[in-house]
This record gives sequence, C-alpha cells and structure tokens, in this order.
Amino acid sequence: MTECAFVAEKAYAKVNLFLNVAGRRPDGYHDLEMFNATVSLCDDIRLERRPGADGVRIASNDRFLENGANLITRVAADLLLRHAPGAGLLIAIDKRIPAGAGLGGNSADAAAVIRGFDRLFGLNLPAEERARIALRHGADIPYCLAGGPAFVSGIGERIEPAAIDLSEWDALVVKPDVFTATETVFAVWDEGAYPQVSIRPFRAAVARNDVAGMVAAMHNALEPATFSIAPAVREWKEKLIRELGPSGVVMTGSGSTILKIHHGMTPDITRFIAENRHGCRVFATKFMNKE
Repeated sequence: MTECAFVAEKAYAKVNLFLNVAGRRPDGYHDLEMFNATVSLCDDIRLERRPGADGVRIASNDRFLENGANLITRVAADLLLRHAPGAGLLIAIDKRIPAGAGLGGNSADAAAVIRGFDRLFGLNLPAEERARIALRHGADIPYCLAGGPAFVSGIGERIEPAAIDLSEWDALVVKPDVFTATETVFAVWDEGAYPQVSIRPFRAAVARNDVAGMVAAMHNALEPATFSIAPAVREWKEKLIRELGPSGVVMTGSGSTILKIHHGMTPDITRFIAENRHGCRVFATKFMNKE
C-alpha cells in the first residue's frame, strides 16, 4: 500500500435494532446480544500528515473534540506510537452524529481514524490487527470497523455479518435534548434486575430475510433503565407510538435516541419531522448494507 499526503473517510453512525444484556462479567463489563446496522448519517474525517511536527492535533466543528481528552485522540496517539513514532497527524472532523445518542458517533470516528491511518501511512494492516486495535479502545469500535447488518455479542468483539437486505428501509431518528451516560444506564440496569428477552425470534426473522418480522421482534433491554433516569426519552417514544404507530419503534444503545423503522417517506413521517424539529433533533436516514 502506498503512503499518502492525506486521506478522507466517512464515519457512519450505527444503530441497535436488538439489544439484550446477557449478564455482568467479573471485570465489570456486560455480555450483550445485539443486532447492529449502519445508517447513512455520518461524520467526515480527513487525516493529514504534519511535516515537522509530532503528535495528534484535531480540528473540528465540535469544540469538545479539540481538547485532547477524547477517544479519537487516544486511538490516533496509540497508532502513531506503534506504527509511526515521531510523526505528526492532523485529524479534521466535520461532526454530524450527535453525542450521547446511542449512535456510536465517537466509535465511528475512531474506526474511521484506524482505516484512514492505515491508508495514510501505507501500513496494509491485517483486518485482525485493526480489530485488536479497535477493541483495545472501545467495545463499539470493532463493529464500526466492520459495518453493515450484523449480530454482535460479548462486549462487542464477536461480529457475525447478516445477509438481510435493509437498503430499502429508513429510520426516523428522534434525538431528544437529553444526554444519557452509558455507564450510568448500565449501573441502573444492574441495580434494577430487569428482565432479559430472547434474541431467537429476531434471529429467525433475519435468517428468513424477513425485514417486517425482524422489525416486529426489535427490543432494547436498556430502555427501562434509561427511562427511569431520563423520563423525556420515554415521553418521546410514547409520542412516536401515539402519532406514527407502535411498529418499528425502539431505543438505540443506552439512549437517548429513539428510532422508528419505516419503508419510504410517508406523509405521516414528513409531518412528524416538520412539527417536531424545534423540540428535538429529528430527521430520516437510510440503512446501508455495507460501507
């Protein structure tokens, strides 16, 4: 692979269409059973060499990312230390994926940095090595490296691609003006002894390439925990169900985003977006089979 002066990458958001907490591990992490998918909402990432400089510098429309104490900087610094010591790297991030939303924004950016760094320095790292680097820094990053419809288990390291075609389906994304910290939601879940739900009906629908059946089997075990500390998230889910119907409505990740899976832009979806754009961040996005 040839070295480059700069590279550009897309960092696509991820959503959970199924999430079950299978239990807490001795190391404090949780074993999960998930089905993840990629949507077209993305951040734009540009990696550029900094001749005569060393270390990582980030420039972004999101000022939080420029303070150096974030996941993207840690991943980039680790890559420089291991594969290009003494080199300088500028990472420009045009941020669109909201933070604290359950959409994997920082993890998607980190995965894009791993891919871009590999290209920028002509490393041609094996997929297994990129996955190891990803998991070292975050449980969602390995999936964001892989992308596309997939069953994801363990803490996020086991990825099983699924052949189901989601490309004709859309997601209405409703992000309330609420931040839900993943660590807090899991702590509440641990205390609450919330019930588990089997992933088998969801798996069966995916195996049949039955998107409607898959949508009917969607579930997120973290919803009760999130709703208990962020009632506004529950209220937005109830509003979606009340105005657009119960089918295909689920929270993604630990919140605070609620999804409505639908087929095409119906007048009801268009009206919902127009009427609620001032109360939260609301928009439609497309599913992607693979980056």
